[in-house]
Amino acid sequence: MRAFGLFLLVMAGALLAAAVLAYPAWVLVGLIDDQPIHRVVHRLAMLAALVGFFYLWRRYSLANKSSLGYALPRREFIRQLLLGLGIGIAIIAPLVALLFVSGARIPIEGAYQNAPLLLQLVFGGLASGLVVALIEETFFRGGLFTAIQRESGALLAVALPSLLYASVHFLGGRLQIPADQIGWSAGFAVLGEMFDKYAAPMELVDSFLSLFCVGVLLALARLRTGAIAASIGMHAAWVSSIAFTRGTSRVNAGASTSWLVGSYDGVLGWGAVGYILAIGAAFWAVRYALAARRKP
Repeated sequence: MRAFGLFLLVMAGALLAAAVLAYPAWVLVGLIDDQPIHRVVHRLAMLAALVGFFYLWRRYSLANKSSLGYALPRREFIRQLLLGLGIGIAIIAPLVALLFVSGARIPIEGAYQNAPLLLQLVFGGLASGLVVALIEETFFRGGLFTAIQRESGALLAVALPSLLYASVHFLGGRLQIPADQIGWSAGFAVLGEMFDKYAAPMELVDSFLSLFCVGVLLALARLRTGAIAASIGMHAAWVSSIAFTRGTSRVNAGASTSWLVGSYDGVLGWGAVGYILAIGAAFWAVRYALAARRKP
């Protein structure tokens, strides 16, 4: 637990440092280019976090391919990544189909006849999905997973990064403050707004639990393969599939099944929670049956 606590401490310290330094940094940046204060806070937080994580990487001997999940030979890494991409699409496709069949989501008129839009959603979504997956998997299922596993075992290495993974998806921070009202307290105002969604936790519990389940699924892939290639592929598949779904359809708020989708992205909600849990139960049931059959 100590490793996880230190990672949380670094993240909290990065946010606090960004709030403290936001005003003077905004003034300096303004000499070159006009930037909103929330963007300055975000960039400062990222920079401070990188410095802190670099320290933790060295402290826990994580700055190597094996610890970060990249120890596989290049050909095998690519093979597992592509396999993960296919598995990820195969997993999420029935969930998306369920949302359409149930009426929780309905197509946007003309979207499926718009070839340029479809191409942009497919290739743009895949590209952004791979970038997001590469960054997030390297951190959550790479360094953080390894640090916790070494210290506390596999169970906490699966659970704790998944909790953090779900939590950070609800951080905001796009508070607009007029330039003539920006002062030393502006950074703290932006920081407070970043946690605004947590003021109504019951409104995000379905999406939070679904993201936690996704995190557990990705962590189990990391645990089983010993690398993050498959996790990157699965993660990218989910991000790109959700982007395609959102770009070609909308939530049907008037449907009796609208509770299936969450408030976070209109896809991951109670439907995703039940679906992923069902997949997990089926997997363990099949595994148990096969193990029982092998016994003499």
